[in-house]
Amino acid sequence: MKAKLLVALLCYLPWISIAEAANRYIADDVHTYLHAGSSNKYRIIGSINAGEPVVQLDRDAQTEYVQIRDADGRVGWVDGQFMQSNESFRSKLPALETQLEETKLLLSTADERHEQDILDKSTRLQQQEQELTNVSDQLSELRLQHTQLKTENLRLTSLMDDKEHQMRLDWLLNGGIVAGIGLLFGIFLPMIPLRRKNKNGRWMN
Repeated sequence: MKAKLLVALLCYLPWISIAEAANRYIADDVHTYLHAGSSNKYRIIGSINAGEPVVQLDRDAQTEYVQIRDADGRVGWVDGQFMQSNESFRSKLPALETQLEETKLLLSTADERHEQDILDKSTRLQQQEQELTNVSDQLSELRLQHTQLKTENLRLTSLMDDKEHQMRLDWLLNGGIVAGIGLLFGIFLPMIPLRRKNKNGRWMN
């Protein structure tokens, strides 16, 4: 039974080590040494720059030293108080520098884009003003044509009224003349003496 527990424990140990491995960062405000063991009594095998990202491999509960692996693949121990889980400024620096360069590029081209935008808007405004001028000219021309047509319509209406009035006068005048002729003819016709024809076919006085 003890043998089985020992085997199970040995199988579980690698998983414990893997679970403890995690990404950590050296604090930004320190420059610490990398020791060969889990305290400062062990020899120094190197140094770690502030803010450098490392991988935590193990931790000594008594000395609170942490075993790490740095970016160069070195494995050693550092004081746990110099470790932090949040990303350090040193680690963020490349991304921040990239963002800064992008911001500078945007600022450098902002004036050019602004000038181009103003130029485009000015061009559109001039086009709209020209279109408005054309429409206004067309409207003025249509108003002039309307006035001319209205004047011509009034003139033609007046001519038609005058002609109609003249035709009525002509009808009345012609009718009066005809009536007068008929009246005269009716008056003078009975007064004309008729010659009688004699029996021999001659007229007699």
